[in-house]
Amino acid sequence: MEYDTLLNRIIKSDSNIRHCIIADTDGNIKAVKHKDGVENYLSEVETAASLKRAASSWKARKQLAPKIGSGQYAVAAFEKLTRMTFPLGENHLVFASMSSNPIKMELGQGGRADIVEHVLNILSGDPTKN
Repeated sequence: MEYDTLLNRIIKSDSNIRHCIIADTDGNIKAVKHKDGVENYLSEVETAASLKRAASSWKARKQLAPKIGSGQYAVAAFEKLTRMTFPLGENHLVFASMSSNPIKMELGQGGRADIVEHVLNILSGDPTKN
């Protein structure tokens, strides 16, 4: 699947998602999508360093997969945002962030649990789950 198409689907899946990135498992950014009007909290250099640390953590989790199973997602919550990390195949990761401000609760926009479900469904490639 093309990165831009995938990121657009993820951004549109929930009004709480503010920003998405696809990176390889070394943390190198491959594609970025922001919701209109959203500005980064971190500089490009800080974002790249943060993604490299997250990718390194994901690699460490993969080493435990034979014993506990493959990782489905990880959540890191901060005062200003929450970042969710999802595997994309064997060599890429999807990072989706949402504001930690009060979560919008419009119809079908139920917050973190719904976002995780939406993204997992999109990444599964099963169109009946979207």
